[in-house]
Amino acid sequence: MTMDLARSILHQLSTQAHTLADLVVTTGASLPTVRRAIRDLETDGWIHPLARSAVTGGRPAKRYALDEAGYLLIGVHLAHPGMRLVATSLTGAIAEEFVPHDLYDLEPDVVHEQIVGFVQRLKEMDPKRRLLGIAVATPGYVEPETGTVIIIGRVPTWSNLPLAHRLQQATGLPVTVHNDMDALATAEFGFAESWKSAVYVGFGEGLKFSLFLGVAPYTGPFGNAGLVPATLLAGGGTPGDAELLRVRGFITEVDGPDAVRDLREPGALRTRFHELLRDAEHGHVVAAEVTQRMVRVLSAEVAAFVHLMQPEHLVMGGFLAGAPTGILQRIEYGVREQLPTLLDNALVVQPARIVKPHGTAVGATRGFWRRFLLDSDVRSPLATNA
Repeated sequence: MTMDLARSILHQLSTQAHTLADLVVTTGASLPTVRRAIRDLETDGWIHPLARSAVTGGRPAKRYALDEAGYLLIGVHLAHPGMRLVATSLTGAIAEEFVPHDLYDLEPDVVHEQIVGFVQRLKEMDPKRRLLGIAVATPGYVEPETGTVIIIGRVPTWSNLPLAHRLQQATGLPVTVHNDMDALATAEFGFAESWKSAVYVGFGEGLKFSLFLGVAPYTGPFGNAGLVPATLLAGGGTPGDAELLRVRGFITEVDGPDAVRDLREPGALRTRFHELLRDAEHGHVVAAEVTQRMVRVLSAEVAAFVHLMQPEHLVMGGFLAGAPTGILQRIEYGVREQLPTLLDNALVVQPARIVKPHGTAVGATRGFWRRFLLDSDVRSPLATNA
């Protein structure tokens, strides 16, 4: 079995189950070759047969799918504050999840210890289940190829950190490093989408447009293409308005300068942000006024991006995932009223489907899985001969 054929089969099965005949067509390999590859992948725990599905006029066809029990992928979300670790199956289903308690200000050595400890616990819990790799989602600038964190603006201690190399040396596993918002967008879009172009609007610690061409994100040379600096104002905004493109700036504007100091628990910023959006909908004067300004500035930024890239789909995500429907509708209306009719008619806008806290960590594992299947430089335990 060649590695290229094995990866091709696994890639096909990442979207849905297939029969042997399906895989012969999609891979272009001969029936005997695909049959041998299927046998080897099944033996090694990558895939397993499902119940036969009936076909008209013949013997039911055996379908194959990714094996949920064979391998684990480890996903890490460095949230700053806090972190979250998950272990997922090849399909992205969560097998284990861990959030370190009372861990807010993340130092590199502490993060390293937490990840290495999580890997060890997984090995002890189920020694027969193999670990495929580690995927880290982080804010800031990174080198996607080497997994080096170049800089995280709000965390000065994270500078030129060879994170992937350190973890590889400690665990023996391949490691990939991803932008946190791109990871969340990857969880949102998955492998099954076939849009020519889609944009995930990531509203969080800043504003980030994650651009997907087909099913792959465009990351740029520094791992976070699409990040909008607060200094790039839209719609005739002011410096104060620019801060509203950050969830911390929004909360501070409504609650006062010390408001975010105690919002250190995982999910606390999101929870407070949504509370204030609901207050705005219910007529709270300050929240309503600040929300109106945020909607205006955000709509102008999004409309400018749509003018530039002309995507087919626009997903409102990040901290906007799970936000009140009325607020999301106001943002969509604000975007559409600034677009020419041609772009307006062609654009599909929808809210993000992934709203749970583990979405970013899971998305990182999906990013690793894509690179594992498509990038020959990612070390693989797949057999290279049969």
